[in-house]
Amino acid sequence: MFISYATADRQQALAVCDSIESRGTPCWISSRDVPPGENYQEAIVQALRNTRAVVLVFSWAANKSDEIKKELSLASRYHVQVIALRLQNVEPSDAFAYELSTRQWIDAFNGWDKSIDSLVSRIAQTSGANQGDAATGVPVPTRSAFPSRRFLAIAAAAGMLVLLTVAGWWLRPHAPAHSMTVRLAGFQTLSADLPATMRDALNSEISAAFNADGVIGVSTAPAPQPGSAPAYALGGTVHRIGNSVRVITEFKNERTGTILWSDSVDYPDDQVAKIPHKVAVDAGIVVRCGLSGASTYRKPLPDRVLKDYMQYCQESWAYGGTKTLLPAQRVVAALPDFSWGWSAVQTGFMQAAFDEPDERRAEQLRAEGLRAAAKALALDPRNSEALDRKTYLIDPYAWGEQESLYRAAIAAKPLDCGCEHYGYGLMLNNVGRMNDAVDQFRAATDMLALWPDSQLALSIALLAVRRTEEAKDHFEAAIDLSKDPNFAAWLALNVSPETGNYAAAIVALKETQLEMPDTSRAALLAGYRALAANDPQQKLKAISLLVALPKEEQRDQVVVLLGALGASHEALQIAADRPWLFWRRSMRGVLNDPAFPAVLQKLRLIAYWKQSHSQPDVCKESGRPSFCGSL
Repeated sequence: MFISYATADRQQALAVCDSIESRGTPCWISSRDVPPGENYQEAIVQALRNTRAVVLVFSWAANKSDEIKKELSLASRYHVQVIALRLQNVEPSDAFAYELSTRQWIDAFNGWDKSIDSLVSRIAQTSGANQGDAATGVPVPTRSAFPSRRFLAIAAAAGMLVLLTVAGWWLRPHAPAHSMTVRLAGFQTLSADLPATMRDALNSEISAAFNADGVIGVSTAPAPQPGSAPAYALGGTVHRIGNSVRVITEFKNERTGTILWSDSVDYPDDQVAKIPHKVAVDAGIVVRCGLSGASTYRKPLPDRVLKDYMQYCQESWAYGGTKTLLPAQRVVAALPDFSWGWSAVQTGFMQAAFDEPDERRAEQLRAEGLRAAAKALALDPRNSEALDRKTYLIDPYAWGEQESLYRAAIAAKPLDCGCEHYGYGLMLNNVGRMNDAVDQFRAATDMLALWPDSQLALSIALLAVRRTEEAKDHFEAAIDLSKDPNFAAWLALNVSPETGNYAAAIVALKETQLEMPDTSRAALLAGYRALAANDPQQKLKAISLLVALPKEEQRDQVVVLLGALGASHEALQIAADRPWLFWRRSMRGVLNDPAFPAVLQKLRLIAYWKQSHSQPDVCKESGRPSFCGSL
């Protein structure tokens, strides 16, 4: 059986695969079964051509996946039966509605074991001789997938989709200059009381993390392949230290014995079951960043250069500022013709500028970053990292120019991290195009489901467009991926005004170790208690406490709380330069404030909407704010 799934659903897809195989039917799943170094797309095509049937793991993420659309198109071409297993109660988009209108589907959210049993029974009926024929045997209680609507229009759209899919496949960005394969050398468990399955679990999680793209392959071979090319290996040790479990990760070139990157992380011992996944996140992000960038150079990077580039990746993801810049500068000093080395320098200047309190010095750093971007793009006009990071160095209110850069980055070569989709989503969030922002954040999570920032951004955007239930899964993913033990509490403060779960914010303020001044804690606590009690007098008192906070304490959670308390004008005064907050549901009163149009003019949002022939989503709703009339 071929398991088709979106990257964001990797864990659920592996669970489906394991459940089917435990019942006696072998499966093919890309995260496990694409051999290292093999062409990813060719492997998928070959597997689809030879499979008995496709099990489509269907969800919100799958509903947006272009890769799944390609797989369904190929399944139709090869007359392969598709059985959809829905993880969530989601209606398919038009393209999926057409593809699934004659298929079978089963709801996993109505009971896991029962749904897997039904799925396996349905699989058993599938004819291996001709997958397109009707199956024989005892019928399984499934339903026809989704009713076909506007059949001719959808059929025409699907036909165009197939043409665009084929064209996109041939016109996809150039392949990397050379393939990258990582051998899983394994993690040694040095403490006897650690689970015996820890090593295998680590290998499985890391393998799944790397096989999500076609650039980096994973090998479980017992030794490196013969030859002179670099032989990269990832391994380490796991041992208990007091109340923690220490994982030391080591990435090296086995050909030379050079350690290219290492890291040591202590995890709480009550998270032993989650350690394999967390190691895959922590190590996977850095190694994928390093090898994805290195793969763009015309030949393998020398060890000393790759070591510096790996350090750049670690500091970049940790937002190290000048710590990001220094190793990147060493990279281009050694290889001045390495485009992605220059975009690394650009990123370092960008982060250093954000950290610089002196605006004159910050402007100088941004200018240096733009010069590095120019060098990167002169060497490789399709350097998507350079295009993406340039948006953070130009005028922050040049919305149209930012959008052009993001579109160019996405068209050139999508970054392994989905960063350009994430950045484009933030820009769309700022200009009020929230539904478009959701699409971009979802694309970012499809590219790299292991990044908490994109999971969080997607969940907040989903709340803004009233898709609360869908947002919950991504909030949970962001919490699971975050290294901050107080992240869930921090999140409660920021989203309770949107969800109405004021009790969660009160608990977060009273019972967790959130670091904040006592004045902020007292004002926030008063605000959430007032909302929970719905007491007008308490609300007025809380508003006065929040407004009286020092400017440095009036953070985003203060603004949205003021909006929820009905203090729209006060919220606008604080958030006049924070357009990402305008479109929260708690801030609806702000949009009708008499001062709001002037703020929009200052931020050049009116000019952007007119020039781009667009408008914020709120202007498409009933009871739209008064400023929409000027558009």
